[in-house]
Amino acid sequence: MKFGNFRSNLLMGSVMLAIFAGGGHMKAPIANRAFAQNGAAKAQDSRPSAPLPAEPPAKNAVVFSRHDDFIPSMAFSPDGKRLASAGDNSVKVTDLETGKELLKLKNSRGMHFFSVAYSPDGRTLVGAQSMLKEKSSRRTGDTTITTLVYHGEVLVWDAQTGQVKTRLNDDDGPAWALAFSPDGKWLSIGAGPRPEDEDCKNDCPAFGEITLWETGDWKPIRRLRASSAAIRAIAISPDGQLIAGGSCLIDGGRGASVEEESRFEVFLWDAQSGDLKQKLPGHIKSITSLAFSPDSRLLASAGYDRNLKIWDCRTYELKKTASDMMLSVEEMQTIADATTAKSGKNPAPPVSWLNAISFSRDGKQVIGGSGDSIIRFYDSESAKLVGVLKPPGWPFFNSFAMIYPTGSADSAAPPVHSPPPPFIRGPDVGLLLRMRSRWPFHSGSLNSMALSPDGRTLAVGNSDGKIRLLVLK
Repeated sequence: MKFGNFRSNLLMGSVMLAIFAGGGHMKAPIANRAFAQNGAAKAQDSRPSAPLPAEPPAKNAVVFSRHDDFIPSMAFSPDGKRLASAGDNSVKVTDLETGKELLKLKNSRGMHFFSVAYSPDGRTLVGAQSMLKEKSSRRTGDTTITTLVYHGEVLVWDAQTGQVKTRLNDDDGPAWALAFSPDGKWLSIGAGPRPEDEDCKNDCPAFGEITLWETGDWKPIRRLRASSAAIRAIAISPDGQLIAGGSCLIDGGRGASVEEESRFEVFLWDAQSGDLKQKLPGHIKSITSLAFSPDSRLLASAGYDRNLKIWDCRTYELKKTASDMMLSVEEMQTIADATTAKSGKNPAPPVSWLNAISFSRDGKQVIGGSGDSIIRFYDSESAKLVGVLKPPGWPFFNSFAMIYPTGSADSAAPPVHSPPPPFIRGPDVGLLLRMRSRWPFHSGSLNSMALSPDGRTLAVGNSDGKIRLLVLK
């Protein structure tokens, strides 16, 4: 399908991809069974179902190449006409009417982009970038202590022309995630670990944080301190009252003190005062994504522990946890057959994890983008899996090898960054990788996801540098 009629098809509610629904393990791909189960679920819940894809000819999906390798972040413009994507050490802006690349925004000082965001008025585009600056190791008895120092900054562009308006450089600290306040008056930046003492040379206590910048004159106004792990996920409630930050280790388990390596919390701050309202414990691996419901009542968190958690923002209680992201026997066999044919020894993955999450615009579902490139739909109240959407051509894979982080105790654990490309371009990005002959790195692995302002289009960024636009009915 061509870009010229993409938006007209969207408005007509055209169907693009098949959906297979059901609770627990995914069932065999039989469309009638899927619709029957959806109907049964609806009978138990009087709420109307949120938009879900129906059965389609997959050939109608919009797939286009924009980058050479993985895409860590994407963002729709507020009017839904443009899509910004990060990759190849640049941010590119695509016109969704024509499919043309409108802007290519370069990085600074050889750094790598990790997040992009539009201001609510659509006039400003921002990109967070970071890079490994210094690495040193020393031995203390039988222990080797490795210190990694990152630097970074946020570039602020005119969204129409691509001209750099300013650079937000907070003592040259790294910048991992971005989010504008609903009124656009301030920008939050996920950062860290930041040394408590800038002059420290040896064992330096550090902490993750969110910095708030006023967007009128682009001055820092507040710091929100978290634990010793970096803040790699940010969400701001639609009512503008709460800021959520999720802790994440970087570089194969580095970036947090030893006692916190198995404890990952979601932090909730009061957006007006900056006071810490609550810590939400429960994840045992790095948090990958956060999302508030449209009414600001619920917060969803996802992590590398393969869990989706839904929290009540009024009581701070954990309402539900979903972890049924198992692949079906048929899907596992499909991958196993293909990988075995080439290597003879690569086992299929037992589960996946969620790299990106978003609430549907009506708040009735949580949409999760998984490392296995499958989109999963969860009921926001029960956390039950109610739908699955597969991009055209799934499964994607490359039997060369999976790329794993150094120092991981779990051989099946996902990378601590968005899945990197099969080879690293440019200067050292601090990923500290090693190769293992395990579940193969698949070039279509989902790294990022964005839901259009009208909730009808889902943009998926993959490790093959391609962007897939999926229309939700």
